[in-house]
Amino acid sequence: MKRKRDMIDFTDDIIRVQCGGSTKLTHIHRSLLEKMLGPLEVFKLVWGEFDPITNKLDLSTDAQHDGFQLIAQWLYTGEIGLADEASGPVTALNVLVNAYHAADRLCFDRTALYWSSAVNAIMDHLVDRVINPEKYGAAITVEDLLKIPRIPDTEPSHFFRDWLVYGDLTSILRPEQLDHLFDDRSTGSCLRDVLEQRLGGTGTTPWEKNPCEYHLHMKGSKQCQARASTARTLTDTSTKSGQVD
Repeated sequence: MKRKRDMIDFTDDIIRVQCGGSTKLTHIHRSLLEKMLGPLEVFKLVWGEFDPITNKLDLSTDAQHDGFQLIAQWLYTGEIGLADEASGPVTALNVLVNAYHAADRLCFDRTALYWSSAVNAIMDHLVDRVINPEKYGAAITVEDLLKIPRIPDTEPSHFFRDWLVYGDLTSILRPEQLDHLFDDRSTGSCLRDVLEQRLGGTGTTPWEKNPCEYHLHMKGSKQCQARASTARTLTDTSTKSGQVD
């Protein structure tokens, strides 16, 4: 999704956004910010964190500065990318996870395609960084994942769990240490199931079967349908090729 410059009102008010983890402010056009948060007057009534006199919005309890920077980037360009590629995989994934949770917490209409497009773009980049580390630098290790906060029942958590089963792990930890990669509801039997899946052969990965595996989107999203159809075609072609061999 490319953001067209003529769709942005550059004469609109500039909102100064304060987030957690930094004293720096993010400056963003009001019209773009309201696409995610809704009318700031309503936001003020609900949360009491917007000052219309100074045009300052305090999101320090709902978003980290680095994650919100990615959201602002997406609002202007329709793309997700990290400026500092030398920071290492843990820092990069932390920023992406922060951005995902900020978008999830702040969006006023979770049925809107606009919101799902943002979180899906974040997940696409997160998945790509893990499964294609050669494009970004160092590979992610199991120890790296243990350093990244996970919120239960979210798409980043689901992907990290699947990566444990299907991914190209670069280290081996004791089974009891793997508990950190699962939701709070997980039990010992869940851990055993995962380990058995890995020992039994992983097969085709979820992200290969369906590029939209970790997406949240409106039913009937044309983009997701097209990508899923492409994945099915590739899978069918691979199956037929294997049968010929």
